[in-house]
Amino acid sequence: MPDPVKTESTRRERLFAATQAELSHAARELLVEGGVEAVTVRAVAERVGMTAPAIYRYFDSREALLGRVCVDLYGELGAHLYAARDERKGASAAERLCHTARAFRLWALSHVPEFSLLFGAPIPGVVVDHDDKHGSADGGQGFALVWLEVFAEIDREGHGMRWNRPIPKGVRAQLDEFVRGVGLPIDINAAMLYVYCWQSLYGAVATEVFGHLKWAIDDAEELFEGRLAELLVMLGLADRDAAGAP
Repeated sequence: MPDPVKTESTRRERLFAATQAELSHAARELLVEGGVEAVTVRAVAERVGMTAPAIYRYFDSREALLGRVCVDLYGELGAHLYAARDERKGASAAERLCHTARAFRLWALSHVPEFSLLFGAPIPGVVVDHDDKHGSADGGQGFALVWLEVFAEIDREGHGMRWNRPIPKGVRAQLDEFVRGVGLPIDINAAMLYVYCWQSLYGAVATEVFGHLKWAIDDAEELFEGRLAELLVMLGLADRDAAGAP
């Protein structure tokens, strides 16, 4: 016979989690409608039919609520990119990487407010718990791992990707810790290239999303494709002429 005390406790936990999810969803709606400045405790409370003080039973602060929104968005984006990557099962590592990168760019362009929250200037007091698994089996780490797993695959296949400059001692120590933390069999050179390639892809996407190229062009797809071609050469997945890299 079920323990009634335990059953009631579990029910309360489910209701608590459901309310947190509802509040996060409402905060995202406000974010999309008016930017991060529109996400206030009072506005979220009005959106869900609660009083502002009641919100603090579920989140300690506006910043904590925004942190939950970030976790949910990372989980959503990670799931989206996993799906894009796995659409190309059986394809080459180069094709899988490019397909995932293109999916990231298109998600960013169609979710500008969400992209701005995740990848724009940090908001003071907002801390993202990447171990929080709300809304996704992969939690906040899903977004990072979808890329790193592709790099581990490339490394295993022996495509010859190597960081061609000495890695400073301090950077090497941080990368060693990073590799141990994610638990994937990837060497230090591959990890360095992973970080470098992510920085390059993020820069290409962010300048387009934030409109920093409109002084010259409106559609930066061709520039993005050129960046991908350069990265494929660096990763040993294509030669420069075949990739069409600039």
